[in-house]
Amino acid sequence: MEILGVTGSMGMGKSTVSAIFRAYGFPVFDADNTVKQLQQPNGKVTRVLSKAFPEAYKEGKLDRTCLRQLIVKDKNNLQILENITLPLVTKERENFIKRARARHKKWCILDIPLLFETNIDKECDKVIVVNSPRAIQKYRIIKRGKITWEQALVLIESQLPNREKCRRADYIIQTGLSKAYTYFQVKRLLSIMKAS
Repeated sequence: MEILGVTGSMGMGKSTVSAIFRAYGFPVFDADNTVKQLQQPNGKVTRVLSKAFPEAYKEGKLDRTCLRQLIVKDKNNLQILENITLPLVTKERENFIKRARARHKKWCILDIPLLFETNIDKECDKVIVVNSPRAIQKYRIIKRGKITWEQALVLIESQLPNREKCRRADYIIQTGLSKAYTYFQVKRLLSIMKAS
């Protein structure tokens, strides 16, 4: 089985690209969704996370907006959060890959925002970077309404620069034009994957 990594900065369109792969029957590991599941009220990191960030918990439930504000205010908080969460995300990812292999899948997809930053690209046979112009990225982030552009920039700037991600990629999917063009690019890539 081959592993395809999908990555890109916030607001670039990773979820859209991964959804297309999922629609074509590819198993997709969604790192962001895995983190959310781990942080549910009875999730595997809730007890430790609530002790590290008590002010981010309201009636036993994580307030993500508050947690983001704490991270933006103090970058050390991001390291604390990652130290708590990433080991369990790694276990979930490893189990996902084992299940895909057991089902004799030809490819599986890893949708991971910090693919390069955590060296998971070394586990992948190929890597896609999802990219769009900065103006579109900003528009998408603001439209979501979960975080301000200023807060987003703090997180974006703590990651590998986008141009470096693109330089390291095997394929780049441009999402700045239209969903139809994004779909076309993914379909073209699918034909290459099926032929390999």
